[in-house]
Amino acid sequence: MTISISDIAGIIQGMGSLVAIGVAIWIYARQYRDKKADDKAETAAFVQAIRDEIHALLGLYEHQIGPALRSLEPGKGFHYFYPVSADALTIYNSASSRVGKVTDPKLRRLIVQTYALAKGIISSYQMNNQLLADNERLALTYHENDREDLLVRREQGLAEYAGGLKEQDERLSQSVKELLEHAERWLTDHAAVR
Repeated sequence: MTISISDIAGIIQGMGSLVAIGVAIWIYARQYRDKKADDKAETAAFVQAIRDEIHALLGLYEHQIGPALRSLEPGKGFHYFYPVSADALTIYNSASSRVGKVTDPKLRRLIVQTYALAKGIISSYQMNNQLLADNERLALTYHENDREDLLVRREQGLAEYAGGLKEQDERLSQSVKELLEHAERWLTDHAAVR
């Protein structure tokens, strides 16, 4: 049995095809590993950004309004206009879909919980601002016989609302503390991908 040139060419072509398949598999595996590494790095950067955003917002909150709310005596209304907006939650608002990439279920839950509480208290501060504005407008423009009774009832309403604000503040403070502690541990464990 003799091997012809066409047989040799076929064998070489077959070997070339096998090498091409091997190289394609190697390239795919390499791209898959790189994508996984990039995804882990992006997730770590997201968690870092969340941590940094919470630290920054907490610093502003603790400097401006948190202590005033916490020192409020029971039965008193919170008479501070606090111009705040959910737009302040820039990182979370623009990249919330990244939360699903966080593999730690507790960290994922804490991120969602903390931001939900933050958005809730922001809405409550906005409502308190509106109640204050309404009360001020009422005090300036309402001159009927029941004016004093109405103003007292409105003040009682503000006091009740302030009690709710304090409860929200407490829940948010606890959630922020847990989130920051857990995020620090998670980031330390994932330091290699940072």
